[in-house]
Amino acid sequence: MSHVLRSLVCAMAFTTTLSAATVAGRVDFLTKRGQHPIAAETLVWLEPAGSTRVSRIVPGSFEMVTRNKMLIPHVMAIPAGSTVTFPNDDPISHNLFSLSSGNDFDLGLYRRGKGKSRTFDSPGTVVVYCNVHPSMSAVIQVMDTPYYAFAASSGVFSIPEVPAGHYRLIAWNEQSGQIETPIDVTASGTVRGESSVLLDSRNYRLTQHLNKLGKPYQPPRDY
Repeated sequence: MSHVLRSLVCAMAFTTTLSAATVAGRVDFLTKRGQHPIAAETLVWLEPAGSTRVSRIVPGSFEMVTRNKMLIPHVMAIPAGSTVTFPNDDPISHNLFSLSSGNDFDLGLYRRGKGKSRTFDSPGTVVVYCNVHPSMSAVIQVMDTPYYAFAASSGVFSIPEVPAGHYRLIAWNEQSGQIETPIDVTASGTVRGESSVLLDSRNYRLTQHLNKLGKPYQPPRDY
């Protein structure tokens, strides 16, 4: 490699390194007595603003397991176009479904085993329930950006390798809804804007959802 070409490659690598940044911050909550939002189930992501474009989304394969009449993990984030398999580890049957627009599904009643799968193409929030057990629920966030991360139990989060551009930083928690704030990553890798956010959980109310037919649940039965 010639000296000129080597210098050009080094300069390009140096520029690329400088143009990416880690967007880090912290999530805190406003709560009232008896509320305990789980910080580690808070999803934080960056949506491009203005002329900024994101990298190509790469779909993958994920699992949400039914175990002890719970869906694990309770909150999941996946790239749009990804497939989620729902294994059943319980000795009883479940019927997972969602009525979320663009990603609705009904897996039907199925017993213990490797479960069934569903591909999620539409970005947005997918709320998953069981048609047999009303206490079971989970959330799948289908992402159209590769720049996202869950907060740690302390509320601290970190999104690495964010290219220069203009973004909306969005933080979401099931008990608090979401909040957004503008963030800029400069060509030199500097992050400008407030990346620490305060989510308000005080209006959260736990309500009983309806079954997949839009009717109240009957007393649970273990199939």
